[in-house]
Amino acid sequence: MQSKPVAVPESEINVELLKEHLLEVCEHESELTDRVYQGLFAKRPDAVELFGQYSRASQQKMMAETLAMVLNMIDQERWLGDYIHAMGSRHQFSYETPTDMYAPYAEAMLEALAAVSGSDWTPDLEHSWKTALDRVNEMMTAGYIPSSH
Repeated sequence: MQSKPVAVPESEINVELLKEHLLEVCEHESELTDRVYQGLFAKRPDAVELFGQYSRASQQKMMAETLAMVLNMIDQERWLGDYIHAMGSRHQFSYETPTDMYAPYAEAMLEALAAVSGSDWTPDLEHSWKTALDRVNEMMTAGYIPSSH
């Protein structure tokens, strides 16, 4: 990375840094996908039942959706909240994804991003990614409908 990271307040996302990094990450999409799902399955073996059934191409599509959500969120797309809430409901009812699966997925994503970034991975980049993924996770789980059990 050629630009210098800009320090941002703890609650903020360094938008320009993430955009620049997303362009670089796209060059490693296959490796990133493999690392994310390997990391997730190591953290949550029960995730294999939810995600392991999907082909590598499907997993890459899910990864691309996650990255697109982050990019759209940092661009402050107005429609995104409703879209992510709907996606949360889909994950709840179609895939039966428990809400406690999101944190390990985000952790696996951060680890994979760090691995494919190598020496370009910085504390500012880690903070911005973690903040962005946490926000997406909050929006996803906000789309869950409380169970009546």
